[in-house]
Amino acid sequence: MPRYLDLRFRLAALLSIVIIGMVAVLYELNRRAERQILAQVEVQTAQLTTALEVGLQSISTSDYLDDFIRSRRLTPSQLQRIRRIAIVDANGLVTDSTLRAERGQRLALPTDESLVQEGDPLAANTTENSLARTVFIPFQALGKDGAPERNYVVVTISAQTLAETIATTSRQRLLATGVALLAALVVAVALVWRFTQPIGDLVTATRRIEAGDLTVQLRLNRRDEIGLLAARFNAMVVRLREVRELEERLNQAERAAVVGRLASGIAHEIRNPLNFINLTMDHIRTRYAPSDAAERATFERLTAAVKDEIARLNTLVTNVLRIGRPATLSLRPVRLGELIAAVLDVVRSKAEAQQVSLTCTDETGGMPIEADADSLKSCFSNLVINAIEAMPHGGELHLRITPTAAGQAVHVRDSGLGIAPDDLGHIFDPYFSTKDTGIGLGLAVTRQIILDHGGTVAVESTPGQGTTFTVTLPHRPVTPG
Repeated sequence: MPRYLDLRFRLAALLSIVIIGMVAVLYELNRRAERQILAQVEVQTAQLTTALEVGLQSISTSDYLDDFIRSRRLTPSQLQRIRRIAIVDANGLVTDSTLRAERGQRLALPTDESLVQEGDPLAANTTENSLARTVFIPFQALGKDGAPERNYVVVTISAQTLAETIATTSRQRLLATGVALLAALVVAVALVWRFTQPIGDLVTATRRIEAGDLTVQLRLNRRDEIGLLAARFNAMVVRLREVRELEERLNQAERAAVVGRLASGIAHEIRNPLNFINLTMDHIRTRYAPSDAAERATFERLTAAVKDEIARLNTLVTNVLRIGRPATLSLRPVRLGELIAAVLDVVRSKAEAQQVSLTCTDETGGMPIEADADSLKSCFSNLVINAIEAMPHGGELHLRITPTAAGQAVHVRDSGLGIAPDDLGHIFDPYFSTKDTGIGLGLAVTRQIILDHGGTVAVESTPGQGTTFTVTLPHRPVTPG
């Protein structure tokens, strides 16, 4: 199996793709956030620089800062984030400010080297004020005594926009991280489902096998280890099914052999008494027939009935002995139409008594085949009698003889009770019978006769609608070499 089809390789590759995708998305979002923050810092730095220039330049003029700004015609966007520009002397006195109300107020000067303070020292302590930054830019100026003093240009700039930008980008990154993790979770669940679902199907199939169902088959169109496992599982099920069928055939053959040996022994023991009884009945009919006509008729009827029963028992014994033995066929030209007509003549009285109509259609034009007439007559007698018995309340029995490429086919169709689906596969088994009376040899013998002639027999049946037997016979049986 190629390496790229390996289940572990595919799992590792898919997880790697998911992780790389997450890292790429987060990296791109982080770059965008950095660019936004950097742009805000640049804007803020530019405005701070402009404010410092305004403050330093205004010192050399006599204009106040607000007038100086108007005279410079600075646009609002250039000082949008500047809250105040003030000039503070060495004593912390505000000598000039863009806010006129602050002129003359005192301001605490920075005492350390840090010239940047948080908040606005001249404003109330508010949340917005906490986002401000105050920058002190020292410069030298002459005092009242003519000595140089350290004064300050004080610029208060709002960091609210920068803080909002940082908060927005943080939320975006957090949201993107959550979405990426959720997507990764969905992909992971989908992968787990995809790779574990066949295992669940396999567990279900094994439970069905444990319950005795060997018809289960896994249908997985995969080429990885799971696909190979499913293929091996299906092969195992097929093998188990073959073993079960073989065991059933062996058990059936063993049972049939035991019953066959027992029946054969009993049949041999029965045949001799039957022959003796039959000869005795012939002797009685000849020597002891009554002279009175009425009594003679009754006597003939009773003895004939006894001989018929003896003949039926003799036929039954012959069928028992025939099962499983190689046939010796006496082949001669046989016209199936004539043979079946003779069979129908024998059973016609029984059919009329049950209100069953008998019809036969010969589409072969009387073309003969090579066959054993006596065996075939027994074969079709079984099929016809069974069909009549399947129509206890009347019906139609139609036989149709058709030519085939290799011989001829006989279709025996009745409108009777039909055969149950569970019984349909066993009707040709020896000693299987759905009748209350019978030992289940009729159809077994019929099938054996047809096989001896090199033919086939098939059956189709719908419960409540009837049954059709189809017998195919070659023009001439092939003698095994």
